[in-house]
Parts: sequence; structure tokens; C-alpha cells
Amino acid sequence: MWRSAFATWEDPKTRYLFFPEKVVKQSRDKIQKDLVKHKLALQKNKHTDIWIAISKTLHQSFGDDPRRLLATADFDVSKILQLIQKERKKDFTHLSGPKMTNYWLMILSQYTDVKLKNMEEISIIPDTHVLQCSVKLGIAKENHNSIEVAHLWKTLLQGSNIAPVQMHPVLWNWSRNNFEPKV
Repeated sequence: MWRSAFATWEDPKTRYLFFPEKVVKQSRDKIQKDLVKHKLALQKNKHTDIWIAISKTLHQSFGDDPRRLLATADFDVSKILQLIQKERKKDFTHLSGPKMTNYWLMILSQYTDVKLKNMEEISIIPDTHVLQCSVKLGIAKENHNSIEVAHLWKTLLQGSNIAPVQMHPVLWNWSRNNFEPKV
């Protein structure tokens, strides 16, 4: 996805997709064609609708700037989660899901200059890889769902100065490497 996002950004004809004020002025067909061009959208209808909905929300409620969304919640992860997942869930189609919200906050915290408060509130983001690792490590059972696994990791890491989200890349890579140490 990173390559697709970068290619979309680098292409002067598709860069507008990263500016909500420009997205809302385009037709759905153009947005869809441009999201698919560099494979930023893999499910062309669903991902186009999500992109348009979030762009409209950022345009109408946050002056086209996601930092205003974060500022509304005082850059506090708990408040941001509350805002996106509960108070404005309908406005943040797909992003309001527990995995996506936490993943988005992790990306913002690691790859931008945004400083978030209460980082320990960002979940471990229990995707398939984290679930498999959690079972292999004996932290979770095979029948545990992603919310239960996230809670188990949060409890396990409480007081350790390790935010659950910091474990995600380690576990993800371990699983992707068939649980072999990376040499």
C-alpha cells in the first residue's frame, strides 16, 4: 500500500486525492479511476466510497486538515478514538473500525511529526499475524477474537513503558517470517 500511496502522491494527475478540498470537487468516476491507477484502491467501488466519505467529512467539519480533527480531541488518543469510533462513527466510514483507527494513529505517530498523548491507548492492532503470534506465545487461545487479544496485550504490557502498538511490527514480522528469527 505504501508504494501505491507514494506513486499516487508522486503523480501530478492523482496527487489531488490527498487534498479533501480537491476530492470533493471531482466526480466519483474520476476519483475511482485515479484511486485505481496506482492501486491505492483495490476494491474500486468500496474504497472509492470510503475515500469520498472521509474526504467530505474532513472538508465539511475539519477545514480539509486531519490535524484539526486531532486538535479537536486535544491530540489525545483516547479522545480521538472516542470521536472517530463513537461520536462521529458514521462520518468516518471504515476508519472507525478498531483495527483501522488504531492503525491510522500508529502511522501518524510513527511517520509524521504529530505528537499524540496517551500512546498506550493505541491497540496492538490484532490482525491475523498478531492473532497467530498471540496464540503461539500462549497469550491468547485460538478462539479469542481481535478485541479480546487487544485487551490481553494491553493488560500484559500495563506498567511496562511499552505501548501495545509498539509490539505490532515485531509480531507482524515474526509471523510473516513463519515464526523464524530474522537473521
